Amino acid sequence: DAADPAKVGRHLSALELAPRSRIVRVVPVRYKPGSQCLLRFDLEAGSHPEALYGKVLAIDGYRLSTALSALRDIDGGRDTPRVLQPLGYVSDLHMLLLPAVAGSEFHLLAFDTTVASEVRLQWMRKAGAVLAGLHAVPLPAGPPRRIVDDAAYLARFSTSVASAAPPLARAFDEAMRRLESATHEEPPAVASHGSFRSDQLLIEGDEPLMIDLDGLCRANPARDVGNFLAYLRWKAIRQPQHSSFIEAAIPRFLAGYGSVLTLPDERSTARYEAGSMLKIAGRRFQKLDVSEWALVPQLLDEAQALLGIPSPGAASHAAVHTAPASVRAALDVEGMTGSLRPLLGPFGDGGAAPVVTRADLLWHKRDHRWTIRYTLDGDGDALLGKMYRDTARGRRVHEIMRWLWDQAASGCPELGVPRPLGWIPELSMLVYRPAPGRVLGDAIFDERAAAYMDMAAAWLAALHRSRLPLDKAFDVGTELATLRAWSSAVAERGPGRAGAADHISRRLSELSSELGAEAGRPIHKDFHHQHVFVAERASVIDFDEARLGDPHFDLAHFCAYLTLLRCRFPAMSATLDRLRDEFLTSYGRHAEWEIDERFAAFYAYSCLKIAWQLSTGIGLVPRPQGEEQRRQTAVMLEEGMAALQRDFPG
Repeated sequence: DAADPAKVGRHLSALELAPRSRIVRVVPVRYKPGSQCLLRFDLEAGSHPEALYGKVLAIDGYRLSTALSALRDIDGGRDTPRVLQPLGYVSDLHMLLLPAVAGSEFHLLAFDTTVASEVRLQWMRKAGAVLAGLHAVPLPAGPPRRIVDDAAYLARFSTSVASAAPPLARAFDEAMRRLESATHEEPPAVASHGSFRSDQLLIEGDEPLMIDLDGLCRANPARDVGNFLAYLRWKAIRQPQHSSFIEAAIPRFLAGYGSVLTLPDERSTARYEAGSMLKIAGRRFQKLDVSEWALVPQLLDEAQALLGIPSPGAASHAAVHTAPASVRAALDVEGMTGSLRPLLGPFGDGGAAPVVTRADLLWHKRDHRWTIRYTLDGDGDALLGKMYRDTARGRRVHEIMRWLWDQAASGCPELGVPRPLGWIPELSMLVYRPAPGRVLGDAIFDERAAAYMDMAAAWLAALHRSRLPLDKAFDVGTELATLRAWSSAVAERGPGRAGAADHISRRLSELSSELGAEAGRPIHKDFHHQHVFVAERASVIDFDEARLGDPHFDLAHFCAYLTLLRCRFPAMSATLDRLRDEFLTSYGRHAEWEIDERFAAFYAYSCLKIAWQLSTGIGLVPRPQGEEQRRQTAVMLEEGMAALQRDFPG
């Protein structure tokens, strides 16, 4: 009935809203199953207003309409929030009638990089103030919402997570139980938005206007604050190009809130932020769009860290306190401003030299390598610094990247790499700009995934036919010794898997002539979906293992890690198998080269490597534990054994 122009027109007349105007078109704007539907009613030419909106709710919205009307009558001074007021309520349709607003969307301006960052940060401060203004008013809001209520809501996602991504189920359920067990006393409840995010604001007359208060409730003020922060961090995960701005925006938002009200307790905010992250994670697996599934592990890592649960993502932060003195020096922003300035000179515009405002340890391999992100002032540009315990190894990687960068710039654009800026000898640090685009592992379920596979294949084919000068070669004897060590480590941590690991190791020893059949082509030797970035073309990182060898190695290694991804997302097995086949087909086209039986040997090698990583708790995150760790290890060993009995996996 809400989409029937005649019926809605009668309600508009009864409410004296455009009584002489006829609805000429009803346009669905947004639909959220089981919750709401937003419709736009276009009125005939010459009408004023030209359009109205109707929000149809799943429940009776009279109470909400009354509360919003009460807010209009409250005089709380300049801090009283501006809220989009309904023009009327149609009870039999559960429909709020809303005016069209001549303003812009807050979140579009906030993340518009053509606008100066300081201007956008001021808007973030205003967002905090407008939320505090809502919390400050004595509004007779809706039902109470506590942390235990949010935990109960999250339970509906457990089955979806377990079905779509079994390796994540344990972490999700553990975090949910931690929320359920929260016994800390809640402060007095306030009128709360219920789902406050940056897209719940419009900008009208240079001031924020709060919209979508359908979830209006009474809750701990930390609930709205935590939800806003969670969605900011989710945006940083989905669109990492905004991560530096978001890190600067969070304290501005909190400062804006604090200018009106005392900030909620940090511990409470962290709990509610974690709960919102779990909500975001759970909802990914109830959508038809699977493109964001691969990002969920990062959400869970951050939620666990907020709840005090050890997670792989927290390891890098803990490492700061135990790092060598040189690493601690590399985290000093004032000192690094001076160290990085000579490397940035050629890229400046004649203005003031950039200043490092943040230094974050992103990743480390204990006692070997550390990767640090440096955020610069201005628009929050970033640089990456990779420190090496082994100086010669670091210099070697720097030379490889310089050679590849020069090749890409002089006629081989497929060989994309991050732009190397230089080497800082006293820190044993390689400095480079971040690779453009997204990590392939984060985009692998996107609609453009097939194109991304082609980019990755084109990059690899270009590397294999290049004349990259390398001083190392694939040494069969050394690799066989490594295989035996991996096999022993797998057996030690899981005696029931000793036979499979030993079988792969022994069989590859028998096939040593296949492993060493070709050793004269440049190979990456650690090529997988987390080392490839995709935009208009592929860029590849991490050349620590690069050497001369057999191109089959890189192909098989890449496919083995797709198998690990298939193991972690069984619902996407068919998609990943198709992408693997598209990758191999694309490589064959770009390289004009046919894959032979050596692929199977290197695939088995890579499966044993992954089984070893799983058994020892290293490798790609998320790093499973307990039964899930044993399951994934067994799957990779089975894949390795099966590969030795056929030409190709799958």
